[in-house]
Amino acid sequence: MMKTFNVPFTGVQETLLLTLATRAMDNRSKRPILGDKKAEEIAQQLDYDFQKLKIPQKESFGGAIRARMLDDCTAEYLADHPDATVLDLGCGLDSRRERVKPPKSVRWFDIDYPDVIEMRRHFYTEDAGYQMIGASLTSPHCLDAIPTDYPAIIVADGLLPFLTENEITQLFRRLTAHFPGGQLAFNGYTKLASRLIVSHPSIKAIGMKPANPGFDDPHEPERWDPLLKLIGTSSIVGSPYVARTPWAYRATCRLMYSLPALRKEGGWIFRYQF
Repeated sequence: MMKTFNVPFTGVQETLLLTLATRAMDNRSKRPILGDKKAEEIAQQLDYDFQKLKIPQKESFGGAIRARMLDDCTAEYLADHPDATVLDLGCGLDSRRERVKPPKSVRWFDIDYPDVIEMRRHFYTEDAGYQMIGASLTSPHCLDAIPTDYPAIIVADGLLPFLTENEITQLFRRLTAHFPGGQLAFNGYTKLASRLIVSHPSIKAIGMKPANPGFDDPHEPERWDPLLKLIGTSSIVGSPYVARTPWAYRATCRLMYSLPALRKEGGWIFRYQF
């Protein structure tokens, strides 16, 4: 396929290409976890050297499991709230809406930097139930275009490392004040994992330095925003989706999950109600 689109992203915006690449890699695997054909289609059209990211194959497994678990959180919420609003924070070029296939009654909003949304519009089309918003999540006005009358499921995939704790606190408080209620689901990073991200080959290739120190206590976000109430934690290395991965990766996940110290570092999906 012809490389049609130049990629102007640098810094934090460029990290979306890492996520896109891992999902494309998953789609090419023998037993895809996401089966995200859209990711591969987009990646093939971008004039970008994905090889420079130096993504190991195992990286695609963890990224796909994480995304699938957040898809499940979204679908589960919508099954109980078919008239809800979905807000995907820092959506990048992700096709979560196409994977989840929400009811027509759902209003779905994807939000990211304006230049990211400009690129995204080449691959996705808005309709009556879907809108893309170009705005920085650190802006106090980033939610202005989103209605406030329905509860929401808010998803953030790989976002936290690239916002400071103060920026996250302010964002979470804006979110919980904006909607009448709902849930917030995201993947969290421990303090150790946050320090190690700096030395990750892909992050080093991009030249991006994560801004967030991470947290070890899943109740910590409740202190950032008193309206948040922890309602669930799910281990990525303990996920049933690990069974779809090659034996070496499965063995590593089993080992990590069996040891409390390593289990904590294996990645988690957190869910909060507000």
